Amino acid sequence: MENKYAMPFCGLQLKLYETGKIAPSFEYSASSTKAKLMCSLTKKLYGLSEVNTWYNTPEVQAYAQKGYMLKWGSRIQETKEEKYGKKTEQEVCIYMAKPFKSGVIDGMKKIQVPPVQAQPQSQPIQTSQVGVKEDEGEFDDPIPF
Repeated sequence: MENKYAMPFCGLQLKLYETGKIAPSFEYSASSTKAKLMCSLTKKLYGLSEVNTWYNTPEVQAYAQKGYMLKWGSRIQETKEEKYGKKTEQEVCIYMAKPFKSGVIDGMKKIQVPPVQAQPQSQPIQTSQVGVKEDEGEFDDPIPF
């Protein structure tokens, strides 16, 4: 069984800072001209328009070739240094993740289901010329219109 954590975390991370507002206003924000996404592997900075460039680097393509896919995530965390009275920041990340594979759960066996066999088709019921089935009994009264 392959180790789930055999490869280090691979993602682009962007930090958003507290605005001092509450929802429905944005509680966290960053300037699109100043903010850069940081690669977790190389620590290189990328602008928003350079995400595709990051994805095509050899480091990230190594993950893509092993079946990893891009996912988005975010978390709110304590700041390392309190700036302007703000204590938290939100980290937004686009990252490479292994796709979910259903399979055997540790300690559990797979259930084998026998294949379904096709049932023989029953013969269609013959109807008389009046449109009443021959097997219908005396309880079927005609409906007057």
